[in-house]
Amino acid sequence: MQSAVKIKQSPVLTPHERLNALLENAGVSKTVYSYVMPETEATLDALLDGNRDALHGMYREAWTQKQDAMHEEFFATWKKWSSPVVKFNDSEFPWVYTTGGASEALREAIYAYGHEARVQGFTPAIHVFVGDYEGFAAYAQAAGIPVVAHHRRDWHAAIEKIGARDQFYISQPAAIDGNVWGDFDAFVNTLYKHRPTAQLMLDLTYVGCVARSFTVEAFAPNIRAIFFSLSKPMGVYYHRVGGMLSRGAYPGLFGNKWFKNLLSLKLGTRLMQKYGVHELPRKYAAIGQMPAIAKTKRILGLDLVPADVFLLAAAAYDGKGDELAQYLVRGGAGEEKLRLCLTPTIAALVNPDIDSTVRARAHEGVGGRT
Repeated sequence: MQSAVKIKQSPVLTPHERLNALLENAGVSKTVYSYVMPETEATLDALLDGNRDALHGMYREAWTQKQDAMHEEFFATWKKWSSPVVKFNDSEFPWVYTTGGASEALREAIYAYGHEARVQGFTPAIHVFVGDYEGFAAYAQAAGIPVVAHHRRDWHAAIEKIGARDQFYISQPAAIDGNVWGDFDAFVNTLYKHRPTAQLMLDLTYVGCVARSFTVEAFAPNIRAIFFSLSKPMGVYYHRVGGMLSRGAYPGLFGNKWFKNLLSLKLGTRLMQKYGVHELPRKYAAIGQMPAIAKTKRILGLDLVPADVFLLAAAAYDGKGDELAQYLVRGGAGEEKLRLCLTPTIAALVNPDIDSTVRARAHEGVGGRT
């Protein structure tokens, strides 16, 4: 006779699940998560608790078309907020689109490029650096566009392999290691000199995450579009606040003039008006990133150093690391580095009460990861 009691079997973890659990127990992650800062929540509270009639008024009387222009303040604020870092000729990017973070804009740009290739009868190709933002390749592959990955160390040779009608997607600061890439200006200028009609698509998602001063020069005529997001800089990932500036029209985004999130735009505008482009990363690099690195080094035994992006830490990789090091490695030949996200530990250090509540609920199976 079989027993009526069922014995719960422990799940067999895949290698990636096991490594992710190891990282989670250490308070870090391979995936980069945004950090909801106290400033984020305080600004949202002030917005909601302020003049509620004005807040409701944003949504009323749509027939007057007053909402059509409500993204203009957001873009004017972003240009002013980012101006210590981002240098470009505003008049050369007359098309602006508010989007759900940077991802919506990137996806639309890639799909539009594929459509252009079909209509005009050329073979499209999208180029990236090994270890850069995974979404570039994912969206291109979903659109049926070939992706060519290059080792960033060999960027001179990579330019010779780029066709006249190809596109190159690149992030600065770089998602490869969370640092400002020192050869960015040289790469952009050389690409324009040798392949003037190849389009450079510039992702500025990490602008606003770096404590130190730096600049991104975006004057080259072959920079077709600029993408940005406040997800990581301001901790508003699920509010989906971002945008795109381009030299030409993207008809697939035209409807965003009406289909936009007014509350998210207002929140993003308020945050940028209140906090400078370097202000929050300077604060959280000191009270979050550095102590988080010290704690993680003790737990995982990795020789970590702070990345420019305050949410990240990096370590050199010599090709001889253990399974965890191999799992975390990014970048191409000669530039391999480990990169991990410190957000869970930063949150625990800065918001201990909130963090302990979340962990308790997760263990109870109420929410979060288990």
